[in-house]
Amino acid sequence: MNQIQSLPAAAVNSNDLRYDRDPVNPLSSIPLTMLETLLPASSAGGLPNFFSDFFDFFTLASSYNWIFRLTTAAFAIISSTTYLWSRVLYYLSLYYETSITIDHDDPIHAHVMAWLAMNMSTRRLQARTAKAGGYTEDQTRVMEYNASAKDGKFHLIEWQKFTKPDFEPHIGEHVFYFRGRRFWITRKKDEDILPDQFGTQLNGKYQYISFFNPHPSPSQKGIQPHNIYLKNTISKSEHIRISCWGQSPDPIKEFLQESKSIYLTQECSKTRIFRPKEISWCPRWYCAATRATRPISTISLDESTKRALLRDVNEFLNPKAPRWYANRGIPYRRGYLLHGPPGTGKTSLSFALGGLFGLPIYCLSLVDAGMTEDKLRLCFGALPSRCIVLLEDIDTVDISRRRDGSSDENKGRGEHKTQMTLSGLLNAIDGVASHEGRILIMTTNHPEVLDAALVRKGRVDLEVPFGLATKEQIVNLFTIMYSHDYDDEEVGDEIAKEKLVAAALRFGELLDADTFSPAEITEFLMVRKDDYWKALRDVTQWKEEVLAKRK
Repeated sequence: MNQIQSLPAAAVNSNDLRYDRDPVNPLSSIPLTMLETLLPASSAGGLPNFFSDFFDFFTLASSYNWIFRLTTAAFAIISSTTYLWSRVLYYLSLYYETSITIDHDDPIHAHVMAWLAMNMSTRRLQARTAKAGGYTEDQTRVMEYNASAKDGKFHLIEWQKFTKPDFEPHIGEHVFYFRGRRFWITRKKDEDILPDQFGTQLNGKYQYISFFNPHPSPSQKGIQPHNIYLKNTISKSEHIRISCWGQSPDPIKEFLQESKSIYLTQECSKTRIFRPKEISWCPRWYCAATRATRPISTISLDESTKRALLRDVNEFLNPKAPRWYANRGIPYRRGYLLHGPPGTGKTSLSFALGGLFGLPIYCLSLVDAGMTEDKLRLCFGALPSRCIVLLEDIDTVDISRRRDGSSDENKGRGEHKTQMTLSGLLNAIDGVASHEGRILIMTTNHPEVLDAALVRKGRVDLEVPFGLATKEQIVNLFTIMYSHDYDDEEVGDEIAKEKLVAAALRFGELLDADTFSPAEITEFLMVRKDDYWKALRDVTQWKEEVLAKRK
């Protein structure tokens, strides 16, 4: 080394130099001149010890080479297995999986979700505020509430403490078993921007347009074009998909039939009320309310008239009736006109018929702001095969007295204006493309002012007159009001029954027949529902006050 150091720099041949490689640190075997050539800043101390640490890592890794090889092999095996299994599942589902898809608007969706809520156990649930329950559920809550109530005073917050939320499977895929077979259900929600009524899709929140009706009705002639703002509407739709292994969908069909049977068994004591959604371009019905079934015995109506009506409805709903109507060329539909003074039970009879025969009630209002002839026709076309269509107070609509939309002073004045004509209403009721299988019920307080075309035979098959309460109806109202509930301990007390009958007959003697409406009598008894002796004491004074007000 001393000889090399004493030589001049020009005499030293770098090719003759020999370097001993350090097996621990390979970086030490790199000549300094080469390192400076690649990275000039290294000699000045600007390069950190990155390369040194880098080669130290690989030197250590070489000692554990089997771990890296094992990890790489495991990753390759898992990746290939996952891919192959996904392809196997794809082909199995393609050739050996059956499924049925159900939209949210279909009643079957409610049947399935109700069954899953009762029978399926999953850790991913969706909670909803419980709706008003039926008679049995309410009675259970009453017993729990009465046990904790103070001083017999009702408090809403305390009552709501006994209302449990409803649970159903959350969005996603869930597995359940039915009759020993494995099923899986997938819930999915989609959100779409609905097009406006002109067929274009709105991009912003609002769009400003000028609207002019090219075909105005006689009542709209002379109206100038007006400007309106349209707002984007987001359609939130949901559908469920039920799947199982096999090449036949029969197991899924059996499950759907079973869930439907259980659901309808629970709903048989309720009456469903539907109303049209406020969507002008696509009218649909939605369940607006569910009420407890009203017994037909609580309706104050002449018994012979009631029996004739029930017999007519029952014959119409008979499964053999559609063929009978078709063989004779008669449209399969039925219409009833309920008329009489206010408060006599016309609307109540409609709900009682729905509960007695298990028919849903579809309520229509001809005076809605968006109700047009086209929308009315589409609403009738979307009705199910068997249902009740209720048009209340038909005499208050101006078109019930007009055919072409013009005013007719000779026939009276309508209280409400509509955007349709009488001919449009008649075409929706029984036109060529009208719906069959439904029962149309129209109520009115003044049948004499209705247009003859609206109440002719074929559109109105049976008129049901309602009058003021008779002696028999007064006694019946009193008996119903003070009869014991089925869960009362005195239900079998014959002495109490005899006293109630005697009090009802006495109450009927104190009131004149054909003077008071059933609604007025019911309201009087409601205030005194806990003591019928008090009702007997106060009825004479109440009768005199009501008659004095009428004068």
